[in-house]
Amino acid sequence: MIQPMTRRLPWVRQAISTTVVFLARTARTSTVATAAEESGHQLPSRFRIVHASVVHRHGDRSPITPLKDSDFWRGQLPTQDVLQGVSRGTRVLRDSVEGQRVHHAQGSGPFGQLTTLGLLQMVGLGERLREELGSALFTSSRPLEPSRVRVMSTNFPRTIQSVQALLTGMFPECDAQIDIDVRGTNDFFIPDPQPRQSKNQLVLESHLGRQQHLLEKEAEMEDLARRLTRSLDGYLGDGANAVSFGIGEEKGDDDRLQAPLSWAQLSEILVCLNSRNLLPKTVTREDVEIVSKHVAWKWMESLKHPVLSKAAMWKFATQLVDDAKRCRECNEGPYLCIYSAHDSTLIGLISILQLEQPARWPEYASYLKMELIQEEKETEEVLWVRFSLNGELLRSKWLTGSERQPLRMVPLGSLVEMIEEDHQLIDEHEKMLFCWKEGVLSSRSLECAD
Repeated sequence: MIQPMTRRLPWVRQAISTTVVFLARTARTSTVATAAEESGHQLPSRFRIVHASVVHRHGDRSPITPLKDSDFWRGQLPTQDVLQGVSRGTRVLRDSVEGQRVHHAQGSGPFGQLTTLGLLQMVGLGERLREELGSALFTSSRPLEPSRVRVMSTNFPRTIQSVQALLTGMFPECDAQIDIDVRGTNDFFIPDPQPRQSKNQLVLESHLGRQQHLLEKEAEMEDLARRLTRSLDGYLGDGANAVSFGIGEEKGDDDRLQAPLSWAQLSEILVCLNSRNLLPKTVTREDVEIVSKHVAWKWMESLKHPVLSKAAMWKFATQLVDDAKRCRECNEGPYLCIYSAHDSTLIGLISILQLEQPARWPEYASYLKMELIQEEKETEEVLWVRFSLNGELLRSKWLTGSERQPLRMVPLGSLVEMIEEDHQLIDEHEKMLFCWKEGVLSSRSLECAD
């Protein structure tokens, strides 16, 4: 029997109230909480939102990389009673677990897990989305309710729990069951699945990582990476060096023994320590900011190439567009699709959709929203798409107006054509050709062609 979700929100909040004071003291204010409201982007009366997709990052988590003080991090996690509270009324749809590989970024034990603070962030995001979409997308004759919403998530405990918390905030009093589909999502919801969707993607990542300006930047930053790795030596737990994830960051066994921690690892560890005032004395908040910006720059430098961004995110971007088209053509929903994922997911989608880069790396509980907007004209209706990150519009760089400015909204048909375009990348130095054509990434040596 499915347990009703009725009044579960007050129960959850009461169960975690004892941690709120501590969290308020130790966690810095999230950009998401202070972002401008979407209501500032009012549409003229001839426009109407008819479908929306929300792709969100999970809430605050413990470090993915194992650290020595496991008891401290275990104490940051919500109790089982709280987790059971937010999961009431939801059903997780899974594939058979036999033979499935666990992504290194999932973490183990108390590491890589949603914290109590993260759960609160996601409840708050659910409340905010209910306010934003309750009247903008839904109406009194077609209200926001679970039957009009589809939910999917990567198969990570922290993303599943995050969207369960979001649903708690969105539907505080509801008896209906809500399914959360995690089947196969680890393969295409993130740009760096393990294994990759194509072996050629790893080859391409390695190729792009050897660009001259990237190598020069890495040489410039190497001393910082080694200094920070030494500073964290007393913090790292068993298995820390075996963790490997990220676009262009995955290393072989020999690399892990000799090299400093990857930038992705350094960033995720330092951000977690910094938010709780636990940085080593030899590491400054300025160091944390430099590392975070460098990771963002590296990812963007690789994913700005459409051959790679499409190899990594084409399947997900296509699903977002297909959802919007299907909703409009069938006029039966789902009117709202919610996808629980990761910061890398947001960066990957921003790259493949060729949107303006955000000023900051997407923080915990950040969300990318895609809205399908119908414009009523005298003789026809036109469908537009617009995007926003945490309520701030992201303009489309690939389509410009009369004054060459990026557009706030783009025609749905033009967006579909852009996503379906083929691309190729030629490396004259290494004599390699990478082609993205009809949803497939291929590579070949130009020397063989000669």
